[in-house]
Amino acid sequence: MKKLMLSAAALMCGTMMFAQFNTSDVEQTGNGNGSSVNQVGLMNDSDVDQTGDNNSSSVDQDGVTNTSTVLEVGDDNTSAVAQLGDSNNSVVWQFGDSNDSDVAQDGTTNDSFVWQDGDGNISGVDQVGTSNSSYVDQWGNGSESLVEQDGTTNDSDVYQGYGTGNGFHYSEVQQVGMSNYSYVMQEGGDGNSSDVNQGGDNNIQTTNQMGNGNDSYIIQGFAGNDNLSDVDQTGDGNSAYLDQWGDNNDSDVDQTGNNNSSSTYQGQIGDDNVSSVAQIGDDNDSYVFQGGDVNNSAVDQTGNGNGSDTQQYGTLNDSDVDQIGDDNGSVVLQDGFEHISIVLQTGDMNMSDVSQSGNNQWSNVNQLGNGNGSVVTQSN
Repeated sequence: MKKLMLSAAALMCGTMMFAQFNTSDVEQTGNGNGSSVNQVGLMNDSDVDQTGDNNSSSVDQDGVTNTSTVLEVGDDNTSAVAQLGDSNNSVVWQFGDSNDSDVAQDGTTNDSFVWQDGDGNISGVDQVGTSNSSYVDQWGNGSESLVEQDGTTNDSDVYQGYGTGNGFHYSEVQQVGMSNYSYVMQEGGDGNSSDVNQGGDNNIQTTNQMGNGNDSYIIQGFAGNDNLSDVDQTGDGNSAYLDQWGDNNDSDVDQTGNNNSSSTYQGQIGDDNVSSVAQIGDDNDSYVFQGGDVNNSAVDQTGNGNGSDTQQYGTLNDSDVDQIGDDNGSVVLQDGFEHISIVLQTGDMNMSDVSQSGNNQWSNVNQLGNGNGSVVTQSN
């Protein structure tokens, strides 16, 4: 009986010791490849596969049940993975030459997937906290992605280089807070750039850019939560800038053509503002500023060289600007409560200036033809 108990105890001890083992698997095919694996803790798992010449990989895991997978196919690729904490997961796939990936995760149940297919692409992922998720997918050559997330359940998806074109795109995503989501897609050309900065909770942003040399810069939610933004740019040399502060602000920018520009500032002191900008053509420009609560602005420009400036201060103001033609200009200033302004310009080189202050002003400007000018001033 005593021997039986000792045998059972030995078996249990052996099982516990076996469960505590870390696992590392390295397979290399080619010349001059290098792999370094350092594991501290329990039940960590690392798998490194390298095919080609002069590839380099380093994996550092400290904690419990962390998992890392590295696959490098080609020449001169470099990968570094560092995981501190429990149950973090990292996957790095690199196909091509001279790609570089750096993944650092500190916390619990963070997840990172990096897929690079081409030459000379660079990816950096840094996640701190719990249950953050990052997916980076780069095709083509010379693109760069940087993702930094600090908090809980933040999610970032970056796609670069799909479609025609060589690549050379740039994306930077920084998220601080809880349950923020960022989606960036840059495809069909070269040299597009996206910069996303989100702070707070439950903010959502999407950026889609197709063409060459388009630029998008978004700041969202650092003084609020539940903001929503969407930027879509198709063509060459378009630029979108969005700055949202406060809660529940909503911005949508759609630009199709070349060298269009949109700048939107929402909720600098306020919540629940809505802005929509749609530009079709070349060299159109829109500026929207909303400071206050529950303001609504819509700008639609079709043609070339149109300009719109809308500024809203106060509460429940509504502005609608429609420009069809070339070189039209509109300025709308609303300061107060419950103003309504409607501007419709059809033709070329029309100019409208609307200024409303006080409460409950209503203005309708309709210009049909060329070279018309209108100035409206309302106050009480």
